[in-house]
Amino acid sequence: MAFSPEASMESIDWSAMNTVISAIFLVVLLAMVLVYPMYFIALSSFGKIMARDHADLVGRQRPSLNESYGLLGKVKAGHIGDAPLSPDAARAHTSARRLLYVGMSLFMAVLFIGLADAMVSKHGAGA
Repeated sequence: MAFSPEASMESIDWSAMNTVISAIFLVVLLAMVLVYPMYFIALSSFGKIMARDHADLVGRQRPSLNESYGLLGKVKAGHIGDAPLSPDAARAHTSARRLLYVGMSLFMAVLFIGLADAMVSKHGAGA
């Protein structure tokens, strides 16, 4: 018995698939809406800790989010250049970096789920 893509496409319940994809989309979107503010709070905290513990590297008492993001990218293996990070700054860096990656992953998941929903809608309309 040979595999037939047409037969397998006809056997899929597209309305149930669309409902599942919509539910996953909403859950991921909600998670993304929660993670991004957490990221910006962690980034702000990282900037404040860097200004407190490493004033010579920051140059300002209250760095902007853009400056904090720049500092976040400059950290390599717990150091900025030759200067090691303080323990508080290292923890804040890890937290902000983790939330950045989680937020980016959730954003990519929203894009992927949107693409999957478009494909399911296209196949469901033709059935």
